Amino acid sequence: MPRAAGDGSVEEVPDEETIPFADVTYFDKDEEQDIGEVVDVNALKAILDAKVKGLGANRFYMVRIDGEFAQMHVRSELAQEEPYKPLAKVLETDQTFFDYENVSGTVVGLYCPAYMNMLNAVGWHFHFISDDRQVGGHIVDLSCEQATVQWDHTQEFAMKLPDSESFKEFDLTVDQSEDIKKVETGE
Repeated sequence: MPRAAGDGSVEEVPDEETIPFADVTYFDKDEEQDIGEVVDVNALKAILDAKVKGLGANRFYMVRIDGEFAQMHVRSELAQEEPYKPLAKVLETDQTFFDYENVSGTVVGLYCPAYMNMLNAVGWHFHFISDDRQVGGHIVDLSCEQATVQWDHTQEFAMKLPDSESFKEFDLTVDQSEDIKKVETGE
């Protein structure tokens, strides 16, 4: 599995390496659509949200968007060591931004329904990887003239909890909605 490193490069993650959180799926293409000009990430969300409204907002959706992107603005964060800080704190000091122009690649997006707000960021979350697998990251903004969107309608999910002392002791009742919004939108 590839990962965008803090220096903007993409690296293959060794199988034995663990990660703190992941949304993983086997992508089954249920449908495909071509989209026209996308001036920014909010315009992309509006296009996808219109489709979600017709399909039903209580499912999970995965999208794969292939295209030539006039602008791609991504971020990544530097590697962390124990004791781990919350992501919102990491992003205050340890995130890096990268801008790419006229780059071909794939956007992978996850839509989480509103009722998942205590488990995941709701709405859309996007990552990018270039066709040559050299650059990528969490999408801050983008633009393109046209792209192809493949949709996977996801009917179910399973959750695996960690078996660690830190998880057993972690206070999961703290409202992190403002931190999640800050992480996802930069606001």
